[in-house]
Amino acid sequence: MRKASVFLMTLVLCTAQGLPAAALKKDAEILEELKIDSKEVILVDIDHHKVILSKDADKRVPVASLTKIMTALIAIEKHKLDEKITITHDMVSNLGDYVAIGLKVGQNATVEDLLYATLLPSAADAAQALAISTGGSIDGFSKLMNQKAEKLGLKNTHFNNPVGMNENNYSTASDFAVILEEALKNETFSTIFKTYEHKLPSVNLTATKTFSKRPLIIGGKTGYTELAGRCLASNANLNGVNYVLITLGANSDSLNHIKDAEKIYKYTQDTYIEKEILKKGDPIKTLAVRDSKQKTLDLFAEQGAKAVIHKDIDRSQLEYRYEGIEEITPEIALGSELGTFSIYNGTEKLYETKIYLRDEIEFYNYPLIIAMFIGAGIFVAGIILAILLFIRFHIK
Repeated sequence: MRKASVFLMTLVLCTAQGLPAAALKKDAEILEELKIDSKEVILVDIDHHKVILSKDADKRVPVASLTKIMTALIAIEKHKLDEKITITHDMVSNLGDYVAIGLKVGQNATVEDLLYATLLPSAADAAQALAISTGGSIDGFSKLMNQKAEKLGLKNTHFNNPVGMNENNYSTASDFAVILEEALKNETFSTIFKTYEHKLPSVNLTATKTFSKRPLIIGGKTGYTELAGRCLASNANLNGVNYVLITLGANSDSLNHIKDAEKIYKYTQDTYIEKEILKKGDPIKTLAVRDSKQKTLDLFAEQGAKAVIHKDIDRSQLEYRYEGIEEITPEIALGSELGTFSIYNGTEKLYETKIYLRDEIEFYNYPLIIAMFIGAGIFVAGIILAILLFIRFHIK
């Protein structure tokens, strides 16, 4: 038997039968049991690109100062950290009631110090300084923000300022999870995001995060307006898996955005673990082979796969499904797609890969067999004719 190569890529579903009761609860039930105050929530396992929990995650809402995450990301992409920016009147004007770190007109601040001021104390003057120096104006920078959102494929996000000032500056929990995941890929952003206090030598100030370090929360950025409520974008590493969490619209007179994150992360740590759901060399499917001495073709996994699932679920409760061609025929060319192989957990697809015919199969050559048969028949007929002629002319 010959093996066909199998190439594996990740995704998420299975039969509900036999799953633990906790694994069958809906997200809304879980969040209600945890007493989550935030109105919009999404928790994403960014290692496997899997949503763990969500609630109204696609609802468009103001996101307040979470906006500054996008501001910082674009500034990092456009500037060098040691670049000096001269503070202008426009940079420290029209801030309303937003927090400012106290930049002075004429100061020369480094991009790095402005980034720390933007992401730790959520300084609106620092955010505007980065925006105006990058885009030439607030409107010019807003265009860059929206271009970035479009590039990331975000359909429900719009920015009209770098600070997060009004309802025309909106997003969703799910869109902002994408923004945060993209930002965390940048080493500079990631370092600042998980910092809680940092000196800013270029302006002789100290930047302090808006909340103190909490267990399980690696880094975060808060946001608040009366319209948006209390918001938090944060990340964590739980049982070796990286997560981002967006909570929006918590009670304005509380720290529930922080408490909600702690509850959700603790629940996730206690409930979900990364498990191997496919081992290298595991059999995937045996296909029939027609018109060949080789009657079957065995498909095997060339590499293993892991997924984050409920700690009480094991491999025997997962459904392994092949959908595609059931018989290999001579018409199927080398390299052709045979089908897909998926692994399901309840109604969630954990894994999916396309399967291709990679190895040649030796099929019967019927034209050659027929030609040989005809040739053999002619040869035998010739011998018989020769014998008959010999008998007729030589034997009396």
